[in-house]
Amino acid sequence: MINACYDLCLRLRGPDYFDKVNFQKWAASYSMAIAFFQVGQHNRARMVEVESMQLARLLNLHQISEYDGLNLIETQLRKKAFWLMWYGYVHSQLQNLRKERLNYLDATILSTINLEDLMPFEVDDEMILEDAVIPQPTDALSLTTGFIVHSRVFWAALTSPSPRDSSVPRRDPCMCVRSAEPKLQIEYLRDRLHDLKYIIDGMPPQLRQWAAEDNWDTLNGSSLEHQRIIKAQFESMRANIHVTHLWLQSIILDQLDALMTSEPSISTLPSSLADPKAVWAEREDIARQLLHLLHSIPEIHLEPNGHHLTFKVRDVAVALLNCPPELPVEASRRASEYLREFTNKLSRLDGSEIVNTLSLQSWVDTDRRGITSG
Repeated sequence: MINACYDLCLRLRGPDYFDKVNFQKWAASYSMAIAFFQVGQHNRARMVEVESMQLARLLNLHQISEYDGLNLIETQLRKKAFWLMWYGYVHSQLQNLRKERLNYLDATILSTINLEDLMPFEVDDEMILEDAVIPQPTDALSLTTGFIVHSRVFWAALTSPSPRDSSVPRRDPCMCVRSAEPKLQIEYLRDRLHDLKYIIDGMPPQLRQWAAEDNWDTLNGSSLEHQRIIKAQFESMRANIHVTHLWLQSIILDQLDALMTSEPSISTLPSSLADPKAVWAEREDIARQLLHLLHSIPEIHLEPNGHHLTFKVRDVAVALLNCPPELPVEASRRASEYLREFTNKLSRLDGSEIVNTLSLQSWVDTDRRGITSG
């Protein structure tokens, strides 16, 4: 079905399709890239994603100064589009070991962006008119609030979430400098891990890990069907926020582990990061939190997040296979127990019949000897 839809979209394009660009053309490319990812067609998803990146750059989604002349509806759409592209950019920075993926942004552009300026209005879409924004009712949490929280989580994974003057360039060492100086990279990752842990402090009760049923008392005046829909939307969003929050911490711990293994001579690390027991304790805590979350949210609310959720859960689980041998045997037993729980949960959440090749070279260079083109 998805392939048929994409083929239809291609047939509707004329030779001058890209001579005029707009938000709808970006949305079409982005939606198809996500669709191909969800069904496991990762090579096709990569190619269509690049098209959406190019359209996003042509639309200047990352430059707030280029929003002049847009009405408020278009402004909101483009701000949300920027953050959707930002999610992919963070993925490419943290999980791109083969370096085959192209990036939406680069270090030079990133140093000039004030991310706070690109945050969308914190109201539901229906509250935005072309020339005015109607205030969000005080007793109704906006779905955009969850979108903003999720965006700030991805923000903290890559750079400091502290407000800054956009006219002053960032002073953080760029990736090229950190690559040559492992100590700087470790310090950077340590800061990212710290910011990530506390970035969701103060979030609305409805979106917390321990969200309670009485947090929805403000919906009492709504119809039962409306209550069901709103609660389902927020539950799916809550799952996505917290799985992402824990997954990003796990990925950064992976990078810290790799650096400490490759650079054992580094002596400036704080004891909490240099001590394998302390690092493993953090991994166990992440695993426990994630299992608690997965068991506290009904699967009907987890499933809408698709492979974006299951792949993150799998990444956290896989890290438990690397239990340091010097730890007590109880640590290994706990890791095995957690892995069984993750496997059981993933067996129900991941119903795909296609092998996950996202981290593998699933394409073939047919110009090489012994390779038959087909």
